[in-house]
Amino acid sequence: MSNAGKVLVLPKQFGKGMGYDLVVTNQRASVQDYLDALNKAVDDLPLSRSRKKAAQCAGCDLCCAERAPLTWPDVLRLEEYLGSGENLQRLLDRVGHIAVDGPVVDITLRREGDGRCSFLDRNKRLCTIYPARPLVCQTFICCSGTSRAAGVRKWVVNLGEDELVRRWLTQAVNQGLKPRYHEGHQPNPRLDDWWPNAFTGKKQYRQVMLRDILPPGLWKEVFNAPFS
Repeated sequence: MSNAGKVLVLPKQFGKGMGYDLVVTNQRASVQDYLDALNKAVDDLPLSRSRKKAAQCAGCDLCCAERAPLTWPDVLRLEEYLGSGENLQRLLDRVGHIAVDGPVVDITLRREGDGRCSFLDRNKRLCTIYPARPLVCQTFICCSGTSRAAGVRKWVVNLGEDELVRRWLTQAVNQGLKPRYHEGHQPNPRLDDWWPNAFTGKKQYRQVMLRDILPPGLWKEVFNAPFS
């Protein structure tokens, strides 16, 4: 068992491999509690990694070519870590990739021509922003997990990215400018399509409660759920 606190990450057998399940034990559990539990599980649990037969993730860069959506707290943490002092648009120009397809907006961590993350040290195969790496990087483990564990991750990432998109569009509207993106297909992003959510008004993951993010059915499934 990992992190006997507000969120539990527990080992679970999947065929011949070891994966994980997730249970929330406290109604005040935050997204940061979720991250702390998963990060500890990555280090402590005997997980069966599918991409590389290794006990630890350090030195393996096989997930660093994946799409990595950014959230609002991610970007604030990156701005602080990099000490850039830039406004949101300029920061996203530096660290992100903004793709617009019609009304749909996707803001991800920037990748280079080789398809891998801009912040990956190619020689050491290590993350150069590890203390400030985005939520999607912290929560990706190349092992099996239960559907409820996957559901929690999906909702946290999606709503966190939605708030980032809303902030990006809001800044453009307030400045009387068209939002600047890096890739577009018939782009038509509209601020009215992006509603406030549980991340609105929050700057850190510890301020965002899981129960405010998850739909009722999923919350019921993970809160004080029996481990199977």
